[in-house]
Amino acid sequence: MRVLYKSNKLKKQCADEREMRRKWPQLEKKLRLRVKALYAVRTLGDLPVEDPGGAWHDLKGVRSGSWSGELSGNWRLIVEPDPDKLHATKVTVVDIEDYHGA
Repeated sequence: MRVLYKSNKLKKQCADEREMRRKWPQLEKKLRLRVKALYAVRTLGDLPVEDPGGAWHDLKGVRSGSWSGELSGNWRLIVEPDPDKLHATKVTVVDIEDYHGA
């Protein structure tokens, strides 16, 4: 799949292992796995099967159209598929966040 990033800063945090380790030490291992899974699959719909540990799923409500992959606890890697369908072959990584947190 083709993977884009919302910003150069986010791309560096996801692609540069040293920066990933510095910024996300508690999430580094799973973040690396989720990013590799994005590059390895052909379509968005392949993620839940090819990367079951990521618990990939589509989001609802105000986040409808986005997908998340589990990093740990409440932390998720958020992506937006283009087009907004299971057969999307391009995603944009938009955030790494604790969207369940207080």
